[in-house]
Amino acid sequence: MRYRLLGPLELDVAGRRLEISAARDRVLLVMLLLQPNRVVTRPRLVDAIWGDNAPATARAQLHTCVSRLRRQLPGAIHTDTAGYRAEVADDALDTLVFAQLVADGRAAVAAGELHTARKHFRDALELWRGPALAGLDSPSVQAAAVALEERRGSALEDCLDVELQLGLHAELISQLTGLAEQHPLRERLHGQLMTALARVGRTADAIAVYLRLAQTLDEQLGLAPSAALQELYRGLLQPAPPKSPGGRAPGPPALLGRAPVAQPGLAVPGPAPWTLPRDIADFSGRDDLVARLAAAARPGRDDVPVVLTVDGMAGVGKTSLAVHVAHLVADRYPDGRLFVDLRAHSERPPLAAHDAVGLLLRHLGVDPGRIPADPDERVARWRSELAQRRMLVVLDNAADPDQVTPLLPGASASLVIVTSRRRLGGLDGAYSVSIDVLDDSDAARFVTTVVGARAEDDPHATAEVVRLCGGLPLALRLAAARLAHRPSWSVADLAVRLRQANPSPIDLTVDGRSPHAAFDLSYRQLDERARRLFRLIGLHPSGEFAVRAAAALAELSIRDADELLGRLVDAHLLIEPVAGRFRLHDLLREYAAHLAAADPQRDAATRRMLDLYLQSAAAATRPWEQMRHRGAIDSGPELPWVPRFADLAGTRRWLELEIGNLIGVTHLADRLGLHRHTCLLTRALWGYLFRTSMNDVNLELHRRALAAAEALGDGDLLAMTHNYLASAYARAGYQDDAARHLVAIAEDPAWGLRAKSNLAAVYQFAGRLTEALALLEDALVPIYAADARVFGGQWSCLIAVLRQLGRTDEALIAARQTHAAGRATDSAQLAIHGAFELALIRRRRGQHRLAALLLRWIIHHGGPEVGPAVVCEARSTLGLSLVELGETREGLALLTDALREAEHLDPHCGCLAGNNLGAGLHAVGRCDEAKLEYARALERAKRVGYRYEQARAYHGLGVCTDDPRLSRRRLQAAHRLYEAMGVTERADVAALLRAIDERCAK
Repeated sequence: MRYRLLGPLELDVAGRRLEISAARDRVLLVMLLLQPNRVVTRPRLVDAIWGDNAPATARAQLHTCVSRLRRQLPGAIHTDTAGYRAEVADDALDTLVFAQLVADGRAAVAAGELHTARKHFRDALELWRGPALAGLDSPSVQAAAVALEERRGSALEDCLDVELQLGLHAELISQLTGLAEQHPLRERLHGQLMTALARVGRTADAIAVYLRLAQTLDEQLGLAPSAALQELYRGLLQPAPPKSPGGRAPGPPALLGRAPVAQPGLAVPGPAPWTLPRDIADFSGRDDLVARLAAAARPGRDDVPVVLTVDGMAGVGKTSLAVHVAHLVADRYPDGRLFVDLRAHSERPPLAAHDAVGLLLRHLGVDPGRIPADPDERVARWRSELAQRRMLVVLDNAADPDQVTPLLPGASASLVIVTSRRRLGGLDGAYSVSIDVLDDSDAARFVTTVVGARAEDDPHATAEVVRLCGGLPLALRLAAARLAHRPSWSVADLAVRLRQANPSPIDLTVDGRSPHAAFDLSYRQLDERARRLFRLIGLHPSGEFAVRAAAALAELSIRDADELLGRLVDAHLLIEPVAGRFRLHDLLREYAAHLAAADPQRDAATRRMLDLYLQSAAAATRPWEQMRHRGAIDSGPELPWVPRFADLAGTRRWLELEIGNLIGVTHLADRLGLHRHTCLLTRALWGYLFRTSMNDVNLELHRRALAAAEALGDGDLLAMTHNYLASAYARAGYQDDAARHLVAIAEDPAWGLRAKSNLAAVYQFAGRLTEALALLEDALVPIYAADARVFGGQWSCLIAVLRQLGRTDEALIAARQTHAAGRATDSAQLAIHGAFELALIRRRRGQHRLAALLLRWIIHHGGPEVGPAVVCEARSTLGLSLVELGETREGLALLTDALREAEHLDPHCGCLAGNNLGAGLHAVGRCDEAKLEYARALERAKRVGYRYEQARAYHGLGVCTDDPRLSRRRLQAAHRLYEAMGVTERADVAALLRAIDERCAK
């Protein structure tokens, strides 16, 4: 039995071609073959075959399809409780053969066997007989086909790299020229073409290739070529050095490396990220375990990550072991080493997988504004970033497999080390070890490593120290460090002091072993200023903090706080994983918190810390919210510890570093009943959480803030929180909840007008256009009289509603006035919103050339004040206008890239960009691809409640469908939505429905 998916579906049985006649059976078989030897669930199969039109009998019909396939393919399909599985040998499916050949080729490259690598790559590419899975009309299948085509493109580029290294420059120029024309934005191909041209002496042509690419990227995306291409270009501009005395010409220009070239929306290339803490210089013990883990951490196949898990009780040394092993193998993973504390056992709630993925993406350099809001899309983005990287990731302090699984790479040669207090049995394929306290010999060796000969000279006292510390590495380190800093003490002296410290009024027993004696001993040896700082640090809700936070807690100068923190690090009561940031071990944080509970300055210190974080967050978000009402978050005298920011980049870096602490102190304020701090901290964080699509956190904090404002009885804070909670609901796609909160404050004297204008935007997304228009007409005139710049987005909403309702002349006048007002008041936001609506009106009137000019102006002038979503929508709309003008290549490239960018921005932007790409593909006759994009856009629009884009998606699916009955159903769905909204497109769809009825009647 042989199956082929790399082209139209083909099956061979004993050398004879087998035809699967039923379309549903073909889709079913392909879905099973796309995950060979794995169970595919019944709901997924039903969705792939029927989509939104699944009948009530779908499961029964699915069983019938399986039965037919079994008759044709005996023994190939097996039933599972959850679904079905296709049993396939490795050499019987072309996608498996392709993947293995590509992996073999990349392994040969790594070994320097270029001729072997070339053969593997070319054999893999020969398997393709045309577009993958051509002719199958299923969105699920076509989505898989897109992924297969991307793998084909990546393999081809790897092969071309090898052939360039083999010197086949002249032979490749023609092929590379054609590929560069087919893929005008694929930078790696252009780099390869430049290399080939330069190697045969056509330097001017190579430079011309670069300049054309740079112009295309600038015009269509507003981006510069990657750093690798820029370096290659600069090399081409250098004058050729003279020939050597022997007459030999200098060597050819350097080949563009295999490092992946940045694509629009992917992480910006730069130095490999490194957030791994420092290794412990005197790490000792567990030699066999370290050797086993280091061996298991060796990279495997390019598409299979390595996962190690280390579990054990608190203080047993899990993190130290993981970090030590990570440093030992770090050179095997050159693309970055990341460390994330998942906070399973912390004062703060465990880090949700969704937020952890966002943090990891930010560590990789992904713009926070481009990190997807949807959890599944965010995980997909993380895995796509790792697909071409060989990275090391340490996930510390995990709660359970559910928290870890979304963070694991997909097809990647990366390493993940996970630590947890519980065994993580649900991680398939992981190499797992459980560790206990150090045995007596390892523990004694550990003490000896730290203190030297004194421990060797008195083995009995050393054994007593080990016993009193319970064998816990954390307690042993503190005790041994105290002895190391007291050269006059013997080990017996240390044992006596440890016995005196037991029992302690603070019970920190861990699984029957208590490290508090070692803690007490180290703490009591500090002077009072250092002890006070250590105690107050116990009030901090996070395990990691900066010098400014410690200074605020203890009301010290930053210089004095820094000096005392250094002393705590020297005493091993504190860790400094990176310069200027400090961390407490879980047990030490618990110990410090117990001490702080009895400190009379506890409440004052906590308020100083909360005030510091509030004022710092306000200072960091102020430049991004110049046109918003901020109220009380900007009030009050500034504390001396608040950082000063020189530019927007500085504010972003600070927010990315401190966002975990900001969320933690907001939770702390809520737990302590400090309602005003809860409200104001939440408001200060709103802009960052909104812009980075941290929707779950945004919603949770604002719900808590609303309860705090109600308890406080402060009408202004209550109205403010309703307003921003509504924005969080709207961003997450919960339009009804957003509307409920805005209606609650619609009559508030201070917030009512803002609430009405925001409610109008919610109503527009929900398709309630006449209600939106009434609200906008009431609210915007008085707001505009106060400050024309404040509500640029709502003016855009007003114009959009007028345009959608067919009141085009009024919309045109309002758009011109808005654009002019923005130019006159130097408000880029207002000017660009007006220009965008002008462009949409021109398009509606068929004036595509004028629309294109306006859209290019927007793309050129859009900046941070406007936000990336508006510019992305402009790119998408420009792409559609260019297709309609016959400039197909540029138009489709813009549409495709805009959708890729939109998926990482605003979910509403993603709906528009998806439908626009569907319309562009349909316009050029690529109906199968158009249907796929419309189906995806429909799913997005349903998820976020965007009724107008739902209708557009049904409309597009209807006109792309050949089956009159299915086309009619889809168009009827579009017509119902258009009719309910009262928009002009209802007449267009009604005409299409009449035409279908007339054809069916003949």
